[in-house]
Amino acid sequence: MKHRLFFLVCFLSLLAATPCTAARTPDPGDAVRVIETLNAALLTCMKKGEELGFKGRYDLLEPVMRDSFFYEFMVRKSTGSAWKKLTPTQQKELLGKYITWSVGTYAGRFGRYRGQQFTIVDSRPFRERYMKVTSRITRPEKKPRDLTYLLVPHQGRWQIIDIRVEGVSQLSQTRSQFRSVLKKEGIEGLLRILDDKIRKLESGQ
Repeated sequence: MKHRLFFLVCFLSLLAATPCTAARTPDPGDAVRVIETLNAALLTCMKKGEELGFKGRYDLLEPVMRDSFFYEFMVRKSTGSAWKKLTPTQQKELLGKYITWSVGTYAGRFGRYRGQQFTIVDSRPFRERYMKVTSRITRPEKKPRDLTYLLVPHQGRWQIIDIRVEGVSQLSQTRSQFRSVLKKEGIEGLLRILDDKIRKLESGQ
């Protein structure tokens, strides 16, 4: 009797520790919809670019980009082991400036409409866990440009963690820059550089 009671208690404890429902695995098609939503926002941003100005374009893009990009992952990857050495306040400040810089970069680049169109040309699983989605920008009288997004499932949905432009990983470039600055100037130096980048974007430089 004691043995049966013991096993019953163990079994009930195991059930209590196990979630009733597993986190939903996002459908591969949802990854395409993430990029389509981002493309639609960028197209609106360009068509209304002059009317909105930089601030208006930023405000239009920020909620879409916060939803589309896994920014915390991107910052952790860019800073490497230095991330864990930062205080929670420093981590929060760095993440905030990283997002502002990222959104501001898009608001600056996608400010004019010259007949550009976005088309999804490829979508496929990558290394089981990831999805790759390639979006092509076509521009009149100019060579099309492909942007290949790498997405990872996070909290039941797909989010972007990297973009390859002409085969070059933007996350790898950022990682190289950030780690170099951190090594030479520490977190304060990196925050100053991001502040400078943000000021230049806001002033149209």
